[in-house]
Amino acid sequence: MFTLTQQMSKKRLKFFLAISLGINAILLYKVATQSVDSEKRLQNCHSECLYLSESRRIDQRNLEELICARHNKDQFIFRGTRNLIKGAYSEALHLKDFAKKYFRKDLDQATKAALEEDYSRNYLPFKDLTWKIESLVDNIHRESRKDLTILGDQVQERIRKLQNPSDCKTAKKLVCKFPYSGLGCQLHHIGNCLLVALGTNRVMLVNYKNVRYPGFEKVFLPLSETCSSEDLPLLTVEWFGELQKNYDDIPVISLNQEPAKDETLFRAFTIPKSLQESVEVLHDDPHLWWVGQIMRYVFRLRPWIVDKVEQITEKLNLTQPYVSVHVRRTDKLVEEARKCEIEEYMEHVIDWYDRHVGSVEGGSVYVASDDLASVIPEARSKYPNFTFLYHAEDKKPLKDMTQTVKGRETEEELVSLVCDLMILSRSDYFIGTYSSNIGRLVAQLMHSVDDATFNTRSVDQQMSFRLGIPLYYRSTEAHFGQEGELSFKAGERIVLRPFVESPAYKGFGTNRAGHYGSFPMYKVENILPPVPYVALRNKV
Repeated sequence: MFTLTQQMSKKRLKFFLAISLGINAILLYKVATQSVDSEKRLQNCHSECLYLSESRRIDQRNLEELICARHNKDQFIFRGTRNLIKGAYSEALHLKDFAKKYFRKDLDQATKAALEEDYSRNYLPFKDLTWKIESLVDNIHRESRKDLTILGDQVQERIRKLQNPSDCKTAKKLVCKFPYSGLGCQLHHIGNCLLVALGTNRVMLVNYKNVRYPGFEKVFLPLSETCSSEDLPLLTVEWFGELQKNYDDIPVISLNQEPAKDETLFRAFTIPKSLQESVEVLHDDPHLWWVGQIMRYVFRLRPWIVDKVEQITEKLNLTQPYVSVHVRRTDKLVEEARKCEIEEYMEHVIDWYDRHVGSVEGGSVYVASDDLASVIPEARSKYPNFTFLYHAEDKKPLKDMTQTVKGRETEEELVSLVCDLMILSRSDYFIGTYSSNIGRLVAQLMHSVDDATFNTRSVDQQMSFRLGIPLYYRSTEAHFGQEGELSFKAGERIVLRPFVESPAYKGFGTNRAGHYGSFPMYKVENILPPVPYVALRNKV
């Protein structure tokens, strides 16, 4: 017999399950009707073109390219359903968080056990629903993957041409000076410099004097094969991101730190004007794809280290499908991030294997961490059904695999971390923390080759780049916030602050009135500033 407390708790949980299932059903119905509406609008557009071509003797094909350029079926379905799909998925994630918080309440063990059993049984429809949503998105993107790959390769070629001018002496240059920081931070700084170089049509060269890791140039391909930082003048003009100053006539400028001004044009969370229309159709997060292209060029490796990664994966018998996890600990926990428990990562690992494999038995999980000495034993103890794999240089004992800050500054550790990054980014599903530069870099690399919206997950923060550059969103519908939430009307501009911890389906930001709070991400859409990157002024 259930106690009164158990019965009330079960009723509340079932009520919430029923409400959430209803919301999701409505959202999916909207998705279906949006697709039908897209077909009708597309037919109307073609009928219009046929009438005009016959009455005015204009070639129908050319006319359709003009009138229906932004009215094709893929664009209608993709743009019109994007937020609805995210909304349905967010509701399911919200349910999971609600249930977990409920289980953590001060209840007796019998009540908790009864609730967990009831939750497991009643959550099955939601698990099936989220899987269907993922399949829907996958179907939408399936035909566009080839186009996305072609577009990415074309952008890489455009960057390569900018970085390798035929006459280096006459080419304008931007010198990127390293901050003294970790590998992920330094690579993102190079990426930021490359954004500025593309925007100002300059060759980016790197001053390696402050590189923290010996062997940096042995691991990564040169950013330019025709220009060298050794030929640069000792004194250069430093650029701080001001738009009001004209630097066009200055042959060499330098960038010591990331421009912190919001009004700086050439920065993360923008999109080249010439690429915006194409990328918005092909990718769910265009700014992530664009940043991914930048980091893809920066993270080009020499052949010997690519071969080394192949040897590592063969030795570990690591084959697809596999899930990867990056657990950042040690110095990061001092003041920049909280400790995320292994259960927070494994929850997503279990869901993925249930969905794609049908069983967790023997599932491979590749783990990278600066504290493998504690992470691996804990994971193996708590989740014995999984196979946890990791890379150890020179067969180093597991007990010695907790890194110190100084201990990372060796060529051996650089090679080991780069190998980890490659293996993490090749996985079918990645779980990490976006408070970590490494976690963000892995996700960016995955987004550079595919739409990894449902293949990456952060257990602490939203995606960002560096220094908390804000993201601008516009509300697509009104939200009447509860305690601690942000309220807004439809059409309001919302500024998202990425470095505030929040779950994947919620953002934290401010509205025009200056009020702060969290809000559901599916009720807003990203405002992508189309920026005239000079090196990409013509369509790719």
